[in-house]
Amino acid sequence: MSGTKILYIHGWATDAWTWRSAAERIGASCINMTLPGHGVSARWDTPTLDPGVRECARLAAPELPGTLVGIGWSLGGQVLLASAMREPGRFKALILVGVTPRFVASKDFPCGQRPGVVRRMITDMRKDPATTLERFYGLNFTEDELKGIEAAGFLQRYKYPGPVDCNTDRPGCFPAFRYAEITAALEALYSTDLCDSLSKLNLPVLVIHGSADAVTPVRASEYLAGHIKGAQLVVMDDAGHCPHLTQPDEFAKTVKRFLGSL
Repeated sequence: MSGTKILYIHGWATDAWTWRSAAERIGASCINMTLPGHGVSARWDTPTLDPGVRECARLAAPELPGTLVGIGWSLGGQVLLASAMREPGRFKALILVGVTPRFVASKDFPCGQRPGVVRRMITDMRKDPATTLERFYGLNFTEDELKGIEAAGFLQRYKYPGPVDCNTDRPGCFPAFRYAEITAALEALYSTDLCDSLSKLNLPVLVIHGSADAVTPVRASEYLAGHIKGAQLVVMDDAGHCPHLTQPDEFAKTVKRFLGSL
């Protein structure tokens, strides 16, 4: 793992803070990306993955092609997948955490959320983001996880109106969440379908998923692993949508084992 550099990308309606605990345990040099609209000046200005992909390309550009390992959680994992598909050879390997190639279910992809549920969530975000996000954040954890300090810290950090910075050591250094743009990112989740391009990926991929994930069904990770050549799948028992937060030691061991095999 010596010399490995990792690009971390967080999930929807969170920020780079979510990776701190796991990144410290993994120990590699890293770039901890914040998605547009989620606490940096870059804007999520269209209901597609493009704003995230552009930011990913900007941060990855200084690194030599084929040297960077990407770790993406949820929406961040979709951004990572789309980035690797658009720039083959940019990444050395990918690690996908709680990721689905398609967030919304369809006849040929029954592993997602019902379309009506997601459409209603988009409408609710426009009317009442505080209540909508409170419901969503709770879904990231199992009942047992909600009793732990990790979930408590997460829920406190993202309590509306959310963090005003993505680095708690330097408060106020970044703009606050922009909820209209976060809603645009949710619209991107609604419309994105990466299923047909998975077979084109040609690099090592590790898929990690919580067995009790209520946001992205574990079947989505099985689909990913089954459609990406040579992908490895690790399902973490009793974990919800945030295994890197609630089981950081086990998560770090899994990642380090994969990195050591590259």
